[in-house]
Amino acid sequence: MTPPSPGEPQRRVTAHLVTGSTVLGGRVLFGQDPAEVVRDLGGLSPNTSLRAVDVLTELVEAPDGTPLHIDRVVFAEAGTRAAWPSAAAGSGLSPSPTELAAGEDLPQDRPRLRRFASYGIVDGPDGRVLLSRIAEGFPGAGTWHLPGGGVDAGEDVRAALRREVAEETGQDGQVGDLLTVSSHHRGQPGGHEIYAVWVFFHVFVASPRPARVLEENGSTADSGWFTPEEVAGLRLSATAQRGLAYMARHSRP
Repeated sequence: MTPPSPGEPQRRVTAHLVTGSTVLGGRVLFGQDPAEVVRDLGGLSPNTSLRAVDVLTELVEAPDGTPLHIDRVVFAEAGTRAAWPSAAAGSGLSPSPTELAAGEDLPQDRPRLRRFASYGIVDGPDGRVLLSRIAEGFPGAGTWHLPGGGVDAGEDVRAALRREVAEETGQDGQVGDLLTVSSHHRGQPGGHEIYAVWVFFHVFVASPRPARVLEENGSTADSGWFTPEEVAGLRLSATAQRGLAYMARHSRP
């Protein structure tokens, strides 16, 4: 994997399962699905329904001085969701910064890129959905995408999403519930192996404005508001398909 720049924190991802009065936790290694990590922690069957309930960003220093950026993804079964966040009150979550300080021992046969990204299902008072179109020269060019993107080192996951929504669409959105968490792992023959964890939040824009791209020379070529009927006729990115499909199957609590 590409090493961090000098002074930049090491990135770590952990997954947690609310079991009632306690919260189990484990490290998410390169290529692992956070939900599968949680199922292994809890001894759950592959068919057990899980709900993503929170993402916590920790900026800490390990005892050996290593600066760490930890994104902790929290899941619960249906009957234990109400126990969060009180189940974690008063103590730090495991694995601890000490346990996370060591890097991963990965094969050196190819470059590996890791990414943690935050995306929004963004709507307004009239029910229209806000989308951005990917610029030429970027993966998925020309498709309509969910506003959002990579969380920078040292940046809170919700603050990153608000920034991305503003840069890509010119809107001031309020980040609400965590909706779902997904992972993406693919390799290119002779090229990079890419692994990403995607988190999807609901974002509400109370006072919508005409959508416009504010970032310069970035990955967004256009943005716009669409009715659900219009969205159905658009060519969507894989990320947008995954997030919107979840919304079609579940109503927000």
